[in-house]
Order: sequence, then structure tokens, then C-alpha cells
Amino acid sequence: MQQLFSKRVITIQDRSSLIQLFNNYESKVYGEIQTSEYEILEMIESIPESDRKGLWHDGELVAITILTEKDHRLPSLILANPDERMDLYITEMAKELVSSAMIRKRDRRDTKSIILSANFEEEMRSFEKCGFIPTRYWFQMKKDLESLTNETLPSSHRITSFNPETETHDLHELFEDVFSDHFDYHPTELGEFKQRFYRPSFDPTLWFLLKEGDTVVGFILCSVNEETKMGEISHLGVKRNQRRKGLAHSLLSYAFWKLRERGMKTAALSVDSDSYTDATIVYQKAGMYVYRGFTRCDLNI
Repeated sequence: MQQLFSKRVITIQDRSSLIQLFNNYESKVYGEIQTSEYEILEMIESIPESDRKGLWHDGELVAITILTEKDHRLPSLILANPDERMDLYITEMAKELVSSAMIRKRDRRDTKSIILSANFEEEMRSFEKCGFIPTRYWFQMKKDLESLTNETLPSSHRITSFNPETETHDLHELFEDVFSDHFDYHPTELGEFKQRFYRPSFDPTLWFLLKEGDTVVGFILCSVNEETKMGEISHLGVKRNQRRKGLAHSLLSYAFWKLRERGMKTAALSVDSDSYTDATIVYQKAGMYVYRGFTRCDLNI
């Protein structure tokens, strides 16, 4: 019997099929559901039609492609049902992803890199066949929040929630300084930094600043997922002349308590396995453990 494939824009009517695809993929690959239904719905509503496509096989949604833009990158997604046809699904979706990126390049006349995450070897091989180059290996680390211990800050320091009205400039300045020598750093203007405030996950009460007197010397930026009960730590940084004093550990401990207060069962973050600041060791000392890894794959457009 002839197998029928079709591609089209993903719409709100495809919500249940999209949820099923995510659940199937994450259950097989991660062993748990990590993406909430709210996040999936927000994805459909926030991404332009031209940048969200689906592949159907005999009426079943088997793969999707999502193109997004952040700074000088195009952090994107190809999610394919991990069955015996996965390589075919990825090949078809990669064509759609590159086509969308080329249209964006033509309209904006700039060069960017599409970035995908490969979660296992077969997936990475498929990405490589489509022209993507593995560039970096990352760890995803987790902390169970059931049992926590109090940590004491040095008496000269305190931690407060972020106030976007008065502290944006100081946070942006420190953010740029902290990450200026990290892998794939690209400077961002204050206006670009403020775009983070418009993301659905943004909650200033979960962005914490470490201060010495009135000076911001560190930060930890978090968000929560009410469905999966997982808190995410997206960024952690300490001013260079304040490092090696245990301040990152104190920020992590504080964030863990606050995330547990919000009902989170676990906290998670992603870290460059080759981090020059030995971030992985810092996280391990705070009780976090590596529970999976993924490879960043790039394609210049």
C-alpha cells in the first residue's frame, strides 16, 4: 500500500496531535514529559505560520519544524517521531527549516546560524546528513527539591528579586560582562536584553540578584513549569572578581528554596560541558546531577 506524506502549517486545530508527538518523543528519549501543554500551545500561537510546519504520514503527525530567532542565532527545533523512519522525517523537515531561514535571510539580509539539539546518536547522524555540524556537547542537570539545606550568605551580601523598573541597566551590564568570554558570546544592546521581559515564562519575582551593598555582583534567572513541576534555571553569573567565594553556590541554594516554595519538585539547567568556569563542578557541589546530554549542531545560512 502506498504511504502518503504531506506537509503543511501547524495550526491550533493540530494541538492534540502536537501534544501526542511531544509526549511520544520525550517519553522515549528522556523517559519523562518535559514540555507542558501550555508551552506547546504558546508555541503555536507565538511562531509565525511560515516558521512552523508539520509532516503527516498516513494522517498522523510524525514530525515538526520550528524556526525562531534570538540575537545572532536561529535556535530552532526539528522534532521527529523516533521510529524506523526518523531519518526520512528529519530530512523532510530540514528542507522546510532551511527554506524558512533563507526567506528570513533574504528579507533581512544578514547571516545567522540555525541551531538544533541532537539528543541521541541517530538523531545527530541525521542532522549531519542534512549539513549540520556538531559544535558543542551540553549537559542537562537536575536537582530534586524534596530535601534542601539552608545556606548562609556572607554578611556583606544579600539576595533580592529583580525590579525591571530600576535594575535593568545594572543587570544587563553585568550579564554582558559575565558571558563576554563564553562560547558563542555575542554582545546584545539593552533593547535586545529587554525582549526577555515579553516572553511568557518571564517572572521578575524569579529573577534574583546578588548584591554587595547596592552593587549587583551576581544573578540567577529562573522560571517555573506548573504542569511538569520543574523549575528551570536559564542563567547564573557572578562578577569575575567575586568568583571562587561560594557565591554561585549561595545563589543556587536560594533559587532552589524559592522554586520549591512555588511548588516545583525539581530544578534543571543546561551547561556547556567545556565551560571554562568549571560550572559543572559548581552545580554538582550544590547537589545537581547530570541526567542527560545533548549535542548542539549548527548550520550557517
